[in-house]
Amino acid sequence: MRRDPIEQVILRRGSSRRFARTPISLQQLSTILDRATRGVPADFLDPLRPQLNQLYLIVHAVEGLDSGAYVFHCGPGLLECLKQGDFRSQAGYLGLEQDLPADAAVDIFFLADLHPILHRFGNRGYRAVQLEAGIIGGKLYLAAYAQRLGATGLTFYDDDVTHFFSPHAEGKSAIFLVALGNSVKYQSSE
Repeated sequence: MRRDPIEQVILRRGSSRRFARTPISLQQLSTILDRATRGVPADFLDPLRPQLNQLYLIVHAVEGLDSGAYVFHCGPGLLECLKQGDFRSQAGYLGLEQDLPADAAVDIFFLADLHPILHRFGNRGYRAVQLEAGIIGGKLYLAAYAQRLGATGLTFYDDDVTHFFSPHAEGKSAIFLVALGNSVKYQSSE
């Protein structure tokens, strides 16, 4: 695989405005998840629990992986299938009824159980969860761009996201959403 210098990856970054409904490879997704979840150097993280956010995925088009809802276990780097099926329309709805999450190859939702975090850190806990989500989200972007894929961060219907991934996600709060896939570049008509 050809490796581009980080400077080139950064220069070509930019949120995708449209995704092609084409698959990405399982290797691409695995690389993205691995690189993005290697940790964040922060005083609020416990070495035994290295992440406050847990990543939940809606997989639409990943070669070698059934479409469905998954949770990512970053320690062992494993995806656990929560339910199989075509959830493009649900993803579009969850992403504030936009086409981007429905058209992407995969949608990665960040969810966190805020109760123990707020108990441990007080109000700082919510800021820590948001900071970590932003850093991991940025790493998702860069890992996608390094593989010539597109990425975009989106907002969502908070409670509906938790409900979609429940019972596994019950009691958790939705924090962030990143959609990944093959970007469609707009062509100027001028």
